[in-house]
Amino acid sequence: MIRSQKIIITGTHPTPAIELIRQLKLDRNINWEIHYLGRRYNSNTNSQPSIESKIIPKTGVKFYKLDSGKFDRRWLPNTITGLPKIITGFLQSYRIIKKIKPAVVLSFGGYVSVPVIISAWLQRIPAITHEQTLTLSLSTRINSFFCKKVALSFPTTKKSSKYVVTGNLLRQEIFSTKSALFKDFIPKIKKYPLIFLTAGNQGSHLLNSTVKEILPDLTKKYTIIHQTGQQDFSTYHQLSSKYPNYHVYKYIESQDIGWVFFHSSLIICRAGANTTQEIDILDKKCIIIPLPSSQQNEQLKNAIYLKNKHPKNTILIENKDLNAEKLLLSINRILSTTKKNRPLSTYTNLNLLNLLKKL
Repeated sequence: MIRSQKIIITGTHPTPAIELIRQLKLDRNINWEIHYLGRRYNSNTNSQPSIESKIIPKTGVKFYKLDSGKFDRRWLPNTITGLPKIITGFLQSYRIIKKIKPAVVLSFGGYVSVPVIISAWLQRIPAITHEQTLTLSLSTRINSFFCKKVALSFPTTKKSSKYVVTGNLLRQEIFSTKSALFKDFIPKIKKYPLIFLTAGNQGSHLLNSTVKEILPDLTKKYTIIHQTGQQDFSTYHQLSSKYPNYHVYKYIESQDIGWVFFHSSLIICRAGANTTQEIDILDKKCIIIPLPSSQQNEQLKNAIYLKNKHPKNTILIENKDLNAEKLLLSINRILSTTKKNRPLSTYTNLNLLNLLKKL
């Protein structure tokens, strides 16, 4: 007989969370009742709904919106003004956890996860926190005091049984080569190779504006799929009518991202943990521009890791050095040699799921 268990997932990194949710739903041994505690608003705006509040409900999982503040190490007044929300987030988390009574709580990082993990600890509910990047974030370090296990994506030198290397959870959609949205692009990209430009869910105004300067040159030789993010979408969408080979999207949905990755001759991107690890496993050519303000300079470390592992396929441009001329030269240089797509083999990482079951 299949037994039932309740789990609460939290955190600001929905990509690995969605993959874990997929695995939980496919589990033949346990019938998981899944709940997700996440931010109500994007921390940069306090008005726009958070990414996870829009994406997670699409999986059919119950989503609870928390009003949580965060510790801002760069600007103390932000932390002080955020204290009421930190307290509110903790109280909300405590009440929700007490009502659900989960068997386990799992964090995928971010400031919103801290009150959830502490609330679970106070109610003697075991928890795991997962770190995607090469360095431990502040939230992971705080959570580690209240968790049974810290799951890491990369090997560690820490001499504690609490730290377990499970690897990151990659979304399975990146291994798909089908897309209803882009199915008519095949004839075009045979003549004009595909470049995929993305700076993640939020986009990057600097990266977008740099590409804008060289669009006349790029669109003569290449097909461009540009994920701009919400803020810049309307501006760049207007440009798409001027350049037939230029295609603009706020966000590429999961069911289409595998097609884009597989058919791209080049990916131009920031150096977030998920993006760099997906490029790594798919062995794609990329120009990577780390976000300089990332926590503990983690994006630069991610980029250096990728550059060292795939030196011929990776060009690293630091943010301070980015300009239109340099980007165009880098694009032409890295695409001067052709590279065949290697056959895709699905990779499913069940280490974190197995760790949950052991706990």
